[in-house]
Amino acid sequence: MAEVKKLIELDYPTELVTEPVLSKMIKKYDIVVNIRRASITKGFGYVQMEIEGEETEVQKALGDLSKQGIDVNPIVKDIVE
Repeated sequence: MAEVKKLIELDYPTELVTEPVLSKMIKKYDIVVNIRRASITKGFGYVQMEIEGEETEVQKALGDLSKQGIDVNPIVKDIVE
């Protein structure tokens, strides 16, 4: 399978803001994450990041985030370069 790199934005629901969601994802799947921008408050959180790895692992990781209630969206706008 081929390596992929994607730019994505994660929008967290209130109940997951204080959970180590990304840490668990990185441990579970063989991926690399580069956080480019983030904002976390008690009621909401978003993270803009690159995710890189084997295509199947990246897809599984993103699917896992979605199942937890996190909105996963591709980034189509500029982020910090």
